[in-house]
Parts: sequence; C-alpha cells; structure tokens
Amino acid sequence: MKILVMGGCKPLGAKVVSNLRQLGYPVVADADPRQQAALHGVEVLIDVREPPVIDTADALEDWARACRQLNAAIAAAAVAHHIALSALGVQRLQGSSYYQAIALREELIQAGRRPYTVLRAAPLYESLAQLAHNGTAAAELVMPVAQVQPMAAEDLAMLVADAALARPLTGYMEVAGPHKMPMADWMQQYLRLQGDPRTVLGDANVPYRGALLDDACLVPMGPARLGWTTLAAWVGKSRAA
Repeated sequence: MKILVMGGCKPLGAKVVSNLRQLGYPVVADADPRQQAALHGVEVLIDVREPPVIDTADALEDWARACRQLNAAIAAAAVAHHIALSALGVQRLQGSSYYQAIALREELIQAGRRPYTVLRAAPLYESLAQLAHNGTAAAELVMPVAQVQPMAAEDLAMLVADAALARPLTGYMEVAGPHKMPMADWMQQYLRLQGDPRTVLGDANVPYRGALLDDACLVPMGPARLGWTTLAAWVGKSRAA
C-alpha cells in the first residue's frame, strides 16, 4: 500500500512518515499531487498541513482553490482513502480565520467523491508551549481559562498512522490527550516543570487563535481516541532530547 503524506517534511508529518515506514509501508513525503505521476499507485493520501495565514478574502479563496485541486487530483487518481487533519472546535470557532480555513477543508473533503477520514485533533503540547516562549518576558502570563485536552505530537502521529491502516470512516474522529484541564492551569504546570518562575493568570477574554473559547471548544464532545503521553512525561522527554 503506497502512501503520500502532505506536510511530511514538517515535524508532525515527519513523525507520521517515520511511523509508517517502520511498519514497512512505502511512503512518499510532499510530492506535488498536481503532477499526475505523484499519485500513481497511491492508495492513501494523508494531509497534515497547517493552513496558511488567512488574512483576506482572496487568501481564503486561494486556500479553497488549492483544496479543490487536491480533491480533484485524488478523485482522478482513484485514491482509496483521503485522511485530513482538522481541529477540535472547528465548528464553534468560526470567528477565527484559522478555524475558518480548517472548516473549509473539511467541507470540501466531505463534498468530494472519495472515501475519507477527518481527524479533529486537540491542540498539541508543542503549540501551547510555544505560546509561553512567544509571549512577553513579564513575570505574569495571561491565558484563557477554558478547558483543553491537549496531546503530544508523537501521539497524534501514531493515531494518524493508525487511521491510514484502517478503513475510511467517511466521517470524523475526535482525538485528544489523556487529561482535561483549564488552559491557564496547563500552562502553569508546564512552566513549573520547566523551572520557569512566571505566574499564569486566567482570563476568559483572552483569545486563542483569534477566537474566544468556552469549555466545549477544545475538548472531545463524544467518543474519542486518546493519546497516552502526560505533560510531565512529554517535558521530561523534551528536556532529555
């Protein structure tokens, strides 16, 4: 079974590629699906790319055009399974251009002509940790108070690989981490594990990716596949690397 991973040269995609290759599957990373030869013999296409910055109506239309072109190429090549990464809260957070782009990709895949699986994933430890390092150097860090159930990229990569080896859902699957807590509490725990003395303040009016959160946005709302790596284990492994 030949597999093409879009976004395979980025950290998450590279983990997916590595997992599938270790299982003995031939995997191609980031071949251009607009080239007919790129999809020759491909049975599964996995798209774990992040959408680009969507800051204008033209940028959103460019993204939509690219998604339609990919879907058309998949249909023409009769790819048996289209897997795409989405996000928890995608339907509730449409005030965010990021989530608008994610939702648009979902809608176009669902309207397409090939079997598919959409994985709506919780925020990654890696992306939340980046918020701490991209922010101010002040002694206090302000974060949303809404519940979140984040997961390690390594766990998500394993679940994506599992989806590639399973039958298409022709629907979506929710995936998240092992523990749920307020985002501000998660950040405080992360900083303490890192030996960072800053204090985290919770504020319901602080946006995440341009949208205000409630407790139902970034946690699974039904049955979900859960990762197993705790925050403490992830920090320990990251510091040892």
